Amino acid sequence: MPANLTPEYLEAEAKFKQAKTIPDKIKALEVMLAVIPKHKGTEKMRAQLRSRMAKLKEELHRKPTISRAEQAFNIKKEGAGQVILLGLPNVGKSSLFSKVTNAASEIGDYPFTTQKPIPGMMRFENIQIQLVDTPPLQLDHIEPGFPNLIRNGDALLMVLDLGDDSLFQMEVLTEILKEMKIKIIGRDQISPPEGGWVCKKTLLLGNKCDLPGGMREYRKLEEQLNGILPLLPISTRGEMNLEEMKKEIYLLLDIIRVYTKAPGKEPDFTEPVILKKGSTVEDVALSIHKEFAQKLRYARIWGSGKFGGQMVKRDFPVQEGDVVELHI
Repeated sequence: MPANLTPEYLEAEAKFKQAKTIPDKIKALEVMLAVIPKHKGTEKMRAQLRSRMAKLKEELHRKPTISRAEQAFNIKKEGAGQVILLGLPNVGKSSLFSKVTNAASEIGDYPFTTQKPIPGMMRFENIQIQLVDTPPLQLDHIEPGFPNLIRNGDALLMVLDLGDDSLFQMEVLTEILKEMKIKIIGRDQISPPEGGWVCKKTLLLGNKCDLPGGMREYRKLEEQLNGILPLLPISTRGEMNLEEMKKEIYLLLDIIRVYTKAPGKEPDFTEPVILKKGSTVEDVALSIHKEFAQKLRYARIWGSGKFGGQMVKRDFPVQEGDVVELHI
């Protein structure tokens, strides 16, 4: 039996053939199925159209496959912030990571000991900050997933070896990051992002400062940087300046700790609310529950208020160490 296809069907078929995207192809197929004559002569054609549409819909909703290498670099964020450690081979990055997080990272006197990113938690006062140790960077090869790991992190720790030419190391690392369209900036810098680029606040660590000539190399690097990026001399082996490093990492994350209390009770200083700088009383309420924030009438604040227990509105900006009593 002839199909006797209508002009409407032929027009939809032409649109299907011209369609460039899957949604457009599906739309054209839907029209074709709607206007095609329904009789025995078109049964096979209708079955083919339905089959083609099912395949296109499956393709449309299919999640892109991620390689094992990329999956290894997909590290879930935990704690008050995620900080990515970067460095060239044998600068002491993994030793530092193991020292301050107590997490197991492969350490050796040979290059490329660390083969995949390893997360660990670093305690700073009453909070935990996530550090991620990474394979050493190299100019001729960037692991799949490495750029996304760095882009998704909240800040960067760049470890330099003061027992070697640290300025050259800095130039190499900066060049590699440029290939990933990542620009490193200081703690107080504001840099508008360019097309496809991201800016990451970075702390430079001059490791092995206790080696002979280590501080001389540090001062040379300090002079060249001229305050553009924060720089701190440390020694992982000698445990020098590690506590100062933790403070600098906390400042780098641009966050504050705020404490809550119930009316008539003492605040709990062991479990701070972690917020971005510039947050308000409403953000404190949102951290508890969305519905709590909606019902919020006012708050009392100790710390940055004019006096202890000052009554404030939801748009009042909170500061580091404030105690907030929320009223609904």
